[in-house]
Amino acid sequence: MAKSSSREKKLIRVPSDIVAKLNEAANKAGKSFYDYTSELLEQALRCNEFGRPLKEIMDFFELMTLQRNAGLIITFSDLLNYLISLLYPKQERELHEKWYEAGVWYGTYLQVKFRNRNILDVFAKILSESWWELNEVNLAKEREGFTLRCVSFTLSLERTKLLTSFLEGVINSIGYEVLEKDCIRGMIILHFAEKRS
Repeated sequence: MAKSSSREKKLIRVPSDIVAKLNEAANKAGKSFYDYTSELLEQALRCNEFGRPLKEIMDFFELMTLQRNAGLIITFSDLLNYLISLLYPKQERELHEKWYEAGVWYGTYLQVKFRNRNILDVFAKILSESWWELNEVNLAKEREGFTLRCVSFTLSLERTKLLTSFLEGVINSIGYEVLEKDCIRGMIILHFAEKRS
């Protein structure tokens, strides 16, 4: 406390609704309003030192928390490639079924988690910002539905095919059907539309 009280203080203008929320948050944290807001501003400046806006860092944190809660883990690409290379020749069908099932589960999870947001936009953002090793992700609205294009400079053919199965699972679980798919090493193009009832 002595440290914070010895620092020179300046008044800043903040909208009253934000002040009320800050005061409530400070009380919940068991800190004084001054200490709590000073800490927030220091962390915002820390984000600035990384050359990233605070919103971008918070969005990334939200994404990482989502991925962790969904059961995703970070592992070395080489290890995953090695395991797939051992299993794929003998268990190709089973692997595709498992990746598709994982996609269905993940798509259902996204629907529950983001029920007030556009799931397709959320999913495209997740694909482009998480550790799927995708260099480009593009979701485009077209006359007869949507096209999802994913490009990777590092994925093997087997991993590209498995990721395609995963994507199909997600797309089907959120109410769309895949009409056409193209898949070559490192490139996936899926054309899909809303399921007809």
